[in-house]
Amino acid sequence: MPKREHTIIFLPHAKARFRQFRVSSRLLWMLGACFGLSVLLGVTFTALWARSIRKNSEVTAILAENSDLRSRATLTNTRLETIEKMLAEFEDRTRRLSIVAGLSAVRDPGMGGVGGLSAVPVNPADSVDSGLSEAGRRGALISSRLKLVEKKLSLQADQLALTPTIVPAAGVLTAGFGSRPDPFTGHLEYHPGIDISTPAGNRVVAPAAGTITRVGWDKGYGRFVEIAHGYGVTTLFGHLQTARVAEGQRVRRGDLVALVGSTGRSTGPHLHYEVRTDGKPVNPLDYVLNAF
Repeated sequence: MPKREHTIIFLPHAKARFRQFRVSSRLLWMLGACFGLSVLLGVTFTALWARSIRKNSEVTAILAENSDLRSRATLTNTRLETIEKMLAEFEDRTRRLSIVAGLSAVRDPGMGGVGGLSAVPVNPADSVDSGLSEAGRRGALISSRLKLVEKKLSLQADQLALTPTIVPAAGVLTAGFGSRPDPFTGHLEYHPGIDISTPAGNRVVAPAAGTITRVGWDKGYGRFVEIAHGYGVTTLFGHLQTARVAEGQRVRRGDLVALVGSTGRSTGPHLHYEVRTDGKPVNPLDYVLNAF
């Protein structure tokens, strides 16, 4: 079989001689195959290079995002630690207030101390989520506890405001609570209050906040005033010269309610003062803070 050949002719410009070459079909085919392979490799390399550049850009962006997330996680953990310290301080203050209010000071088993967020889980996301969840739980417990403390202290404040803790008139204590000789007969009798010797016309003030329940006259007490303070506590003032309040009137501790006199079964100007709890006479000096 004759060898197939091809003639390649180069026609230069101007008057230069043309040149021709003879190449076999096999060589021409090999040259074409090499060229095609080169083009294919070039295209493949270019595509891989472009893809590599795109991947590098994506990796760079991911690394930057991860760095930003790590920074945010670090900042969040720092803030959680600050919140933890604040919660621990609030828990301690709440515990102290609970003691003052007379409530149980037992701490919740889940309450931690300072540094409770230092032992964080391996997964930062879990650390943040669990830290926020725990902070929210403890904050709710503190809020609930403080409401109880506030209610208790408010009740105690009301009780204190309604407790007859001051002497209703300035003077000298001349007769105490309990058994004493009757000033008219000399026989022992039960004295349901105390007597304060003081000049007629001196001020008689409310020993605590309350409501005037009775203003009237009694054969033994003479002119009297009675105040209901709440919680079953009442006070009564006898032998008055005149009353300066009316029934149903609200008074505060220190308000003027009457003037000292010597009305009723009395041997001279003085104030007869009683304190009753649930209708039973008790020693007024057990309540008075500014005692004689």
